[in-house]
Amino acid sequence: SGLPPTVTGTVVTVGTFDGVHRGHLDVIRRLVDRAREVAMPSLLVSFDPHPLEVVNPAAAPPLLTTSEEKLEVLAETGVEYFALLPFTHNLASYGAEEFVDRVLRARFRMAELLIGYDHGFGHRRAGNVTVLKQLGKERGFRVEVVEPVSLGDGQHVSSTSIRRAIAGGDLARAA
Repeated sequence: SGLPPTVTGTVVTVGTFDGVHRGHLDVIRRLVDRAREVAMPSLLVSFDPHPLEVVNPAAAPPLLTTSEEKLEVLAETGVEYFALLPFTHNLASYGAEEFVDRVLRARFRMAELLIGYDHGFGHRRAGNVTVLKQLGKERGFRVEVVEPVSLGDGQHVSSTSIRRAIAGGDLARAA
């Protein structure tokens, strides 16, 4: 995992975090705050390349940031550990339970998980908030779901909405 052997538990969030926008920053802020509250290190797990590049290249979105830019932004958030997992066909084949057990729990010693309200993961994105809450109950880890960040007009901030704004030439909205 790259974690020191003295780290016995982590507070984790998982996602692509493309663009590291306001919604992402809200999740990360909550992650860092919770980790400090329970005296465990914070860990952000992300992927390279974007998962769609592997599972459905034709649907892969243009990225808002490079991996290097993402690292620069994340370095300023207070997250203690960052894991950039190579997203491969093998990793894409993991079911939700297998990803939680083999990657998050065994490899990264996850004790608590913070995720966005629309988080999907595992083979064919079969894992979701409901699955994670059930796995948390069964396996003894806490799951906190972070609700979306909305703009004044009620629209949720997301990488997809930012891409749409950029594609439409609305750079002010994208910002």
